[in-house]
This record gives sequence, structure tokens and C-alpha cells, in this order.
Amino acid sequence: HRDLHSFPTRRSSDLVSVIIPAYRANRTLPSVLRALEPQVARDDREVVVVDSTTDGDSSIELQGRWLRVISVAQRMLPGEARNLGVSLASGELVAFLDADAIPESGWLDELERAMGADVEMVAGAVLDGTPDARWGTAGYMLEFLEWTPDRRTPIGHAAGCNLLVRRAAFERAGGFPEDLWPAEDTVFSFGFGLDGTLVFSPEARVTHLNRVARRDVLAHQRLLGGSWAEACARVPLPGGRLVVPRLAPVAVIGRVWSMVRQARRQPGGLRRLASHGPLLAARLVAWAIGVLHPVPSTDIG
Repeated sequence: HRDLHSFPTRRSSDLVSVIIPAYRANRTLPSVLRALEPQVARDDREVVVVDSTTDGDSSIELQGRWLRVISVAQRMLPGEARNLGVSLASGELVAFLDADAIPESGWLDELERAMGADVEMVAGAVLDGTPDARWGTAGYMLEFLEWTPDRRTPIGHAAGCNLLVRRAAFERAGGFPEDLWPAEDTVFSFGFGLDGTLVFSPEARVTHLNRVARRDVLAHQRLLGGSWAEACARVPLPGGRLVVPRLAPVAVIGRVWSMVRQARRQPGGLRRLASHGPLLAARLVAWAIGVLHPVPSTDIG
């Protein structure tokens, strides 16, 4: 892996840069890069992977002019890693993938196609990559139902695992929060949703490889609860007034109602939601605990 200073940055209005933050991503990142290669192995596209794995458990075998791998010496949360990637990338359009989000064929073309003259940010669809794992699917339902391909209504914020933004807009927004995870993508994109410059492309799809172990799923849900509370303190998210201990049950009810509304838009969505009821209930309890007792970002492993 090459040193940071060996990558001179030459801005190009014709170039699209894809940024991928990675941390202990050996199991999923190779599949992401293999799916991405046919879309980016050309002169007007590049991929920048920012790998903050610090324990030696990192290996990227694919090589090519289209791929830059940036190794850093300390753990970075995704927001900081993405910001670093953008600072070293050359494109005036910047796309974001996660190391566990496999892009479908034509993913980047579809994001670009949706980037109209009055659009500054495009969010794509997120599919369930673990449909046979009950805990994995329950996690997907709680985290990504807002970005299913069936959605036809405007969205208020974007998921960082499937996103395209103009560099100038990225810089005006100040990039991603570097001290928050999860929900750093919510805080970053929320303003674009408010001013109507964020659009949704249901054809730009990634398949998210969800956590499937119960312990990992519940631990992540607690992180999501705490980060939602922090995000509400930074941007006016719906339900933000419920971030007080005595209203935590009401916040959970609001979360359930939000999932029901999203599921109703999908064929068989309510049936799937009901079939995962007990697992979803356990995750909602973990989420509520996170709202009441957040895990500091300094404690995230």
C-alpha cells in the first residue's frame, strides 16, 4: 500500500471517484471490488479505498489503475475515512460505497443518470443481502427499509453505503461528521433532503451484507439508538423531541410506525415484518437502551 503523499490530486470534471471506507473488511471487500471493477476500469472513473485496519487483518488482491488503496495507521470511523478519501480523490462527482455493500451491474451509471442539473445528491436503493438469516433480515428491516427499490416518495436523508454527491456540495456541507457513527450519513445528507436537492434512484442498487450473529446485531442496534439521539441534537430529525428518558417508549412506537409505513410500500412487506416480530422487538429494546445509554464513539471497536 502506497504512502498518502504519493497520490497527487488532479481535479477533473470528467472523473467520477468512488470512496470506500474499510475496517476489518477481509470477508466482504473482495466481493465489492470484483463487482465494481467492470464499472470503473476505465479512464474516467477511479476507486479510493481508505483502509484503517490496524491489526494486520487486511488484504486487497485486486490491482489496477482504477484502484487506490490508502492505509492509515489508526482506526478511522467511516465519516473520517470518507472525508480523507474525498480529499485524495480527483473526481468532481464523488460516490460512496461501503465495504459490505455489493453494487449491481450499472450501479454507478444509474446514480449518474439521476444527477440532474438541479440535483446535488443521489441516494440509491439498498437490498437485503442476507435473506436466509433471520437476524440479518431483521437488522436490514430496521436499518434500510427507507431505501428499498419500491420506494416512490421523496426521501429525507441518504445511506452512506449508496450515494453520489457533487464535490462542491460536499465541501459546502463540510463533509461527514468525523466523531459520529452510525448516523454520520444522516447528519451529512439531511440538509440536502430539506432543500430538495436530494433525489432517490431505485435503479442504482447495492446488496448489503448484514450482520447475522445475534450478539453483533443487538450491539449494533444499541449503537444506532445512541447515534440517533446524537443526530437529533445536530439536525431536526422527525421525532427528535422524543430523545428524553421519559419519552423513550414513545420513540420506540414511532420507530415501529415508521417501519410499518415503509413495509406497506413493498409487496409482502407487512407479512415479512410480522414474521420477524420477536427479533425486531429484541432489536428495538437494544435500540432504546442505546438512546438512553449511548456508547461513546471512543469505545467503538
